[in-house]
Amino acid sequence: MIYAEEREQVAYFMRRLYRQGLTTTSGGNISCRVGDGCVAITASKLDKAELAASGVGVVALGGGGNLTPELGLSIETGMHLALYRRRPDVQAIVHAHPVTASAFCAVRGVELDTTLTAEAYALLGRPAFIPYALMGTDDLATRAAAGMGDSVCLLLENHGVLAVGDTLLAAFDRLELLEVAARHTLIVRQLGGVSPLDATKIRELDHFVGRAQS
Repeated sequence: MIYAEEREQVAYFMRRLYRQGLTTTSGGNISCRVGDGCVAITASKLDKAELAASGVGVVALGGGGNLTPELGLSIETGMHLALYRRRPDVQAIVHAHPVTASAFCAVRGVELDTTLTAEAYALLGRPAFIPYALMGTDDLATRAAAGMGDSVCLLLENHGVLAVGDTLLAAFDRLELLEVAARHTLIVRQLGGVSPLDATKIRELDHFVGRAQS
């Protein structure tokens, strides 16, 4: 099996995503760059809780050709490829529909606040909001790639969330932390008296992680 080790890692993080309650049996997709100009990505219509390496396909980044024709690739393969083409620094992508973070993709005028804890802001920065497009379409792929900028997390309107990283672990960690930040946002709004990081602390964190100041 080509790229067996990388495909097992993709499958492992998908099983972990399901165990953490961050996706459903049929929802979400994970990918990473492999070899010379290829991407390993979860196949469609498989049980995410039991996904094995054999359920992870391989696609050419350039032309999008399926190198594992026995598998039907994820419906969001086009979006993954578009993001890799736009951002050479991105090595892995995790897309899912965690309950709380996804709720913020469907509420107007209420921002998912990553400035409530230093960890969230340091690792996530400010997520990019991507206007709605039908899932699995070229339109969604184009909008996501055009709107991501240098963000490491995307909020897809009326859809779900996505995180990128230089490793699968980094992308997974960011998506998990994004869900935590969404829960924090919801909780502090209920409690009242919100005290987010101020501009000085944000500049300090930007400098700490080597990020261009927002």
